[in-house]
Amino acid sequence: MLYLLQVNIGLILFYALYKLLCTRDTFFHSRRFILMLSLALPFILPLIDIREWMESRDSLIMLTHFDYSVVLPEIVVGSKAAGTGNQVFILSEWMKYIYLAGVAILTIRFFIQVASLSRIILHTPTKMINGICVKCLKTPSGPFSFFGWIFINPTIVKENEIGEILTHELAHVKQKHSIDILFAEIISICCWMNPFAWLMKREIRLNLEFLADKKVMEAGFSSKSYQYHLLGLAYNHKYGLSNNFNFSHLKQRIIMMNKKKSNGAAHIKYALFTLPAFALLVAGNISCSQDASEKTDAKEEVATPVSPDAAETPAESPAEEKALDVVEQMPEYPGGIQELMTFLQENIKYPKSAQERKVEGRVIVQFVVEKDGTPTEFNVVRSIDPDLDEEALRVMKAMPKWKPGMQKGQPVRVKYTIPVSFKLK
Repeated sequence: MLYLLQVNIGLILFYALYKLLCTRDTFFHSRRFILMLSLALPFILPLIDIREWMESRDSLIMLTHFDYSVVLPEIVVGSKAAGTGNQVFILSEWMKYIYLAGVAILTIRFFIQVASLSRIILHTPTKMINGICVKCLKTPSGPFSFFGWIFINPTIVKENEIGEILTHELAHVKQKHSIDILFAEIISICCWMNPFAWLMKREIRLNLEFLADKKVMEAGFSSKSYQYHLLGLAYNHKYGLSNNFNFSHLKQRIIMMNKKKSNGAAHIKYALFTLPAFALLVAGNISCSQDASEKTDAKEEVATPVSPDAAETPAESPAEEKALDVVEQMPEYPGGIQELMTFLQENIKYPKSAQERKVEGRVIVQFVVEKDGTPTEFNVVRSIDPDLDEEALRVMKAMPKWKPGMQKGQPVRVKYTIPVSFKLK
């Protein structure tokens, strides 16, 4: 879930940079490359592991391992009056199921579209038109292309439009625009909850139409005539994965056809495109851990005077050793988080007195996992009601030994925090 969050933040960032830097020029081939890069980089950058470099700098150790620490889902305890018994809902699990359901539905839709195009490819007769092999449609559909196939219904296309349409669709075929569309479709399935993934897909389709329109203009067809033909076409189109001739956003396409060619020197902004994006993504990945690192650095800067006689004495006894907030390998409950959730579900009871007084809220308990894995130093860092606090503490203190946290190969004392929400309904 953390990886998906980073990916979606990256998509938002790259879309914003693209709209800011690339939508006012006529470098459509460069745009195509940048758009593909903008879809791929958000999936790649979070996988780049720079911990080895960061670990060589003590002040960055906290930042290095923050994203790898365990973040427990909130535990919600319902009253018996609200249902058949106590229930524990892991919110992140529900999000995961909703996300996977969306991915499954869109994947099925994707394969239905592929199957539909495959069927029409197999069952549509082929004909040579102006020296180009074309699949002749019998249904009233507009011209479109998919990989190496061009589809036209000759009975509804005017004679003076055939050349323009074939040139346009041939540009899609030769430049392999279907690869871009399939890639964008897969990304939008993976990130379906992010509206910017869909906006990015729209920008990719629009830029491919700019490229095909440019090819028509370069072939010597009248710009004015071609634009009138685009405006006059009103075909229905039902094959979502294909490149269709009268794709929407005609106004933008016409504006680009009439736009003066951009100065070649403006290409430098494309070379610089990924630099701010990479910097901002890295900053986004570590900004959430900034506060934790600042606290650690502040502690390190506080120097305690030591007398010469005490120089050979250890600064702290093992019992006084400070507990760390984040370490390389965080403590682990026996069996993992799911087992911890099960343990809490089976043991936390909603206090009857709190139910009668209709008290509810979130209790946050903090404790320390010792070097031998024993949970100690239990403390309620956010109190709601004495009865709720006592119940949360009672169950936490009954936990078995954990697998201890490790730092540089040595067991260390680590602080751990668990939020528990008591809800009457």
